[in-house]
Amino acid sequence: MTPEENRASVERFAKFDDRDAALVRWRFGRGYVAELAERRYRKMFNGGRRILDVGCGVGEAAIWADGAEYFGIDLSPALLSRGRDLTGRFAGAAPADRFLAAADVTRLPFPDAVFDRVTCMGVLHHLPQDQIPTALAEMVRVLVAGGEIAIIEPNPWSFFQRLMAYVRPAERGILATSPSRLRRLAEAVPGAAIERVEYDHTMFPPAHATFLLQRWAWATGPAVTKCLRLLHAAVVCLTPKPLRSHVFFRLRKEGR
Repeated sequence: MTPEENRASVERFAKFDDRDAALVRWRFGRGYVAELAERRYRKMFNGGRRILDVGCGVGEAAIWADGAEYFGIDLSPALLSRGRDLTGRFAGAAPADRFLAAADVTRLPFPDAVFDRVTCMGVLHHLPQDQIPTALAEMVRVLVAGGEIAIIEPNPWSFFQRLMAYVRPAERGILATSPSRLRRLAEAVPGAAIERVEYDHTMFPPAHATFLLQRWAWATGPAVTKCLRLLHAAVVCLTPKPLRSHVFFRLRKEGR
């Protein structure tokens, strides 16, 4: 991502308006999109007891941390402020041990070895390219030995992700963060090793179209959710792995 594209990304997330609130309510409410979000976060949290969520937005993912200590950081004061106000009312009560703070992933304000899980979803492609190795090293630094980092990034070889990158300047960094490049960067981080790389098809336009219909209860009701679940399974089976919408990296810090 160029400095200009990075600036566009920062400006996009520096505000939180009514549409953003509606997106949060839709994503963390009910229906198939909420199911996808829950499945994704639970997979990333993977039973951790002290979790750092990098790029947490409003921090609503804490509802799926299963009682773990949840620390969320984000660059956007607007998102964090709204997150503190929401206190989980979109999808249930937020846990008492949810902590939100403004911070930069390249300079994490935590001592060494304090988390057993670090999650980073859709953040790296918003960084200038030369800052990605620093961000990865910082996430490793704050992990305990044997701890995990879960990273999900848009796949630029997916048609929909590539289209979004061309249409939205704030997402232009998708084009420069290919799975192969991210793998090389992750492999170069001292003290950590890649444990798993998977492709996941979470960019599912029919399910995302329910945002336009959210005022009608049937759009997120059990019948539509079941249909979307079956349709999504079929789409995943028919889509070659390298063309799926997201790539999932799991890294483990060396030592015990």
